[in-house]
Amino acid sequence: MEISQQQRDDGVKFICDEIEHVIKEFGDRDPGSEGELKALDYMKSQMAQYSDEVHSENFKVAPHAFFGWTLITATCTLIAIVTLFFAPVISIVLLVLGLLPMIGEFVFYKQAIDFMFKKRTSGNVMGTIKPTGEVKRRIVLNGHSDAVYEWHWHYVGGYKLFLTSIIIPIIAVIYICVVAIMAMATTGVFATPAGAVLYMAIASVIFVPALLCFYMFSDTKTVVPGANDNLTACYMAIAMLKLMHDNDIRFEHTEVVALVTGSEEAGLRGAKAFCKLNPEYGLEPDIETIFVTYETLRELEHLVIYNRDLNGTVKVDMPTCELIKRAAAKNGMDLKYGSVFAGATDSAAFAQAGRKSACIAAMAPQVKDYYHTRRDNYDNLSPECLAKVLDITIDFVSEFDEKGLQG
Repeated sequence: MEISQQQRDDGVKFICDEIEHVIKEFGDRDPGSEGELKALDYMKSQMAQYSDEVHSENFKVAPHAFFGWTLITATCTLIAIVTLFFAPVISIVLLVLGLLPMIGEFVFYKQAIDFMFKKRTSGNVMGTIKPTGEVKRRIVLNGHSDAVYEWHWHYVGGYKLFLTSIIIPIIAVIYICVVAIMAMATTGVFATPAGAVLYMAIASVIFVPALLCFYMFSDTKTVVPGANDNLTACYMAIAMLKLMHDNDIRFEHTEVVALVTGSEEAGLRGAKAFCKLNPEYGLEPDIETIFVTYETLRELEHLVIYNRDLNGTVKVDMPTCELIKRAAAKNGMDLKYGSVFAGATDSAAFAQAGRKSACIAAMAPQVKDYYHTRRDNYDNLSPECLAKVLDITIDFVSEFDEKGLQG
């Protein structure tokens, strides 16, 4: 695919300029918000200029459910401290009830408690450049349009305070569970602990401040701008359509698709909805299809290919990962494989639905101060990182068209 250096530079400028425009024009883009829907409509209008057809769809989402488990876990644990003194068995029940939403929502990204929260309408948009002949291959470039509610303690105190705000409640749950078991073993399931166990129960009060702080883990009154996470991904995909359109590039047998999903920050809801609403898309036996998700394209020194996702529990498609790795090597980078040990990307949702997928990300494992805070703004982009990812994208799209995944 012949694209001049000047056009590549213009592509990076397009990405940066459009990120700034979306943030200034549409405001907060939390899942299912008016701002997110307006941004999606705007991106759809751009895709219409650069592609042969556009597709959009809506779905329902409970934006506050994904981190709603923090409220439930904190509440159940606080009450469990009280019940330690007269009914330790109830403490155990409360701790289990507090952990189930966390496991369902955050560990496995299921809609475990979505029914408890108010629903909104979110959406996905997609633009497709069709080949001149029969479709034999398809590559889907993906990013998400929504922005997250600010992680309060990360903004206030950085990574160490952020980790502390999570670790101490976890320790509290474990400690209270141990004390409750010891109390039941020594004085009974509905009895006041005695001796050393009583003093251990009293000591559990030291966890109260941390548990109260856990209520403020996710600040639902503050939506971050989401410049890097994840407008960089949206416009990396759209820029690829624009470059092909502006250079009159059209493959003979390969479709190139930009897919912008909504409500990723609410638990990958847009990607999950896409797979449900389009059950055959990407699974046609006669069309080799891959999904390449981009995530937070900010730190070139941490550019990596995620071959495991969703808290490390989901294995994605290795041939797709290898395709990206070969394209990176052509651009002088030996990209490592990595895993999303805490969290997930849309690539996991595609993989769980049977699609071949992989993710390219450029963020430090010990997340920087802009991540999920108001500092993630258009004045904190990395054109250098965007330029390198754009070059890699051009090469893996070209190779996929020429050779498919067996290249």
